[in-house]
Amino acid sequence: MSTEKKESPQFQSYLNNDGIDDLTPAQRKHRVSSLSLSDLNQWQNGLTKLSSLTSLSKQQGSHMNLKKVDSLAKLSRNSSIIKRKKKSVIDHPRVASYAFCFDIDGVILRGPDTIPQAVEAIRMLNGDNKYNIKVPSIYVTNGGGKPEKVRAEDLSKRLETEIKIDQIIQGHTPMRDLVPVYKNVLVVGGVGNVCRHVAESYGFKNVYTPLDILKWNPAVSPYHDLTEEETQCCRHDVDFSKTPIDAILVFADSRNWAADQQIILELLLSKNGVMGTESKTYDEGPEIYFAHSDFIWATNYKLNRYGMGALQVSIAALYKEHTGHELKVHRFGKPQAGTFRFANKILSKWRKGMLDEHLKKLSVNDPNAEEADILINEDGEEFINQAKLESGNYEDEYEEDDGKIIDKLGELSVQDKITLQMPPASTVYFVGDTPESDIRFANSHDDSWFSILVKTGVYQDGTVPKYKPKHLCENVLEAVKFAIEREHAMELAEWNETATEEEGSASRVSSKINFNDFVMTPSEKKDQEAKDKLKNIKKVDEHESVEVPDLLSAQLDKFKDAA
Repeated sequence: MSTEKKESPQFQSYLNNDGIDDLTPAQRKHRVSSLSLSDLNQWQNGLTKLSSLTSLSKQQGSHMNLKKVDSLAKLSRNSSIIKRKKKSVIDHPRVASYAFCFDIDGVILRGPDTIPQAVEAIRMLNGDNKYNIKVPSIYVTNGGGKPEKVRAEDLSKRLETEIKIDQIIQGHTPMRDLVPVYKNVLVVGGVGNVCRHVAESYGFKNVYTPLDILKWNPAVSPYHDLTEEETQCCRHDVDFSKTPIDAILVFADSRNWAADQQIILELLLSKNGVMGTESKTYDEGPEIYFAHSDFIWATNYKLNRYGMGALQVSIAALYKEHTGHELKVHRFGKPQAGTFRFANKILSKWRKGMLDEHLKKLSVNDPNAEEADILINEDGEEFINQAKLESGNYEDEYEEDDGKIIDKLGELSVQDKITLQMPPASTVYFVGDTPESDIRFANSHDDSWFSILVKTGVYQDGTVPKYKPKHLCENVLEAVKFAIEREHAMELAEWNETATEEEGSASRVSSKINFNDFVMTPSEKKDQEAKDKLKNIKKVDEHESVEVPDLLSAQLDKFKDAA
């Protein structure tokens, strides 16, 4: 008799049948420069200059010259075209080329409480850091059940800064794209009419809830009697035996699993989404969409609670028990590809808006026009301030296999318009607390996304997550500090690698720069000034032990005057 033990079949979660684990993250040929996008005089260091007409023309056999710079058309990393000059001291506000995405529950909030370190973390991203840099950020949460405006207002109060609607992506936010597809929708989850109002704000015309169906016929769920408050939320003018439901949209966590499951299953098994009917083929019911698939989530209770993913598993099990078939669902939220694409779109828009707001724009007739980054003519058209742009003394460089040609910058006429296309973020740091959704989301779609797992939510310290983050830290503040220092280190390495020698410099070593002794946060500057008054000591940026290249003397003097 054989004594070999038979291995039990490996468990396969219903929630993992989405193909996400089989994806190969998209890779970039080149890392987009980590340098600030807000330094107008430095835009050229990663610019591919393309004329709107004929920027490149062949001359002298295979050689190609940059004849005229009509526009700054593409921000892309191409060090073979533009030669970099040595970096100046950071003494002015900048906007980073990298960005952050934050989960909310377990990262910013835990139940009704704000995680203490979150306020300081967001303050750092808004410029209160020693590098004087602002970092674009958005919030991607699987939560929902409220308008994005309400979520933004709540976060603004908690984080003590303005969070705008455009920074918020909830689990059901991408469902707005379904408006032209479905006429009658059943919206499930949330409290009262909140989710109905959210769906209507997206543009859905005929929005119904499970409470409407219970009002129509209480026998649908015989163990639930509508409260007076629930009755006030119901529509009284709908006959669901004659009103087909085209799609079921689960917006938020169910407040009544028994009733919601009864109604959802009946519709899935119905003929054309009509209550009280039953299909013989089980393929005539409405489509069903879930805002996310989080199986558990963190509250202020010591143990995690079951979420929308658990409801999905329950409905799928009941559906299979009844029909023998697997339930086909449409999923949004993390880690789904649709939500990733939506997040990238929103992030790109937010980054561009943040940069545009940061750049100084003045009319061509303004007496201070020479100080502007962007000039605006009488027709409202925007142009690069060519004089300010060329003050950086950059050179054009185009490399061919058989030689190198260097040309001076061409003159820009007043009619040469600015066409600036934002590149993707150099790195997107996604901070989450749930390996199964957050880390899986950040790791699956694009290798430029950098996953950071914090210990303030679902993740239990000491366990080995199935989906491993690129970095693990205690809380969101540590995550922000880590990312800023990481990007700054890469920025310095990039500059020191590509910096060119000035005429007369003894060696390339003089091009190497370290800014740590020259930059402080605004609060550090105030503290230092107070200490200087009390102790009458030299300021940090005047310290004799710091070796300052002659090249930087002017910039450092400017920095000391500003401090």
